[in-house]
Amino acid sequence: MTTPALEKLRAKKAQIEKLIREKQARGKSQERKERTRRLIVFGIVVEALLKSGEIEETEWVEACKKTLSERDFLLATAKPNPASTDAGAIPRFLSGNDSRSGD
Repeated sequence: MTTPALEKLRAKKAQIEKLIREKQARGKSQERKERTRRLIVFGIVVEALLKSGEIEETEWVEACKKTLSERDFLLATAKPNPASTDAGAIPRFLSGNDSRSGD
């Protein structure tokens, strides 16, 4: 048997649990946004280093091969879309070597 007071408390508990889940989701969302921003900044640095010649394109490719999964390697070293007007699209350097197995 439940009393109205007990039902009221259960409803309040459910409401509080919902608020807790929402706060946790917001925190995780913020963490993802911060990580995405860091990754973008690192990408900008790598593009600048490649463009300036401070690191060689072959060094970048080898570092990618050692660090990334095959899928991510292909994404990181993909040739840019020719329709793109973004001059910062650096991964133009894979002249025909589009796979990781060419060691």
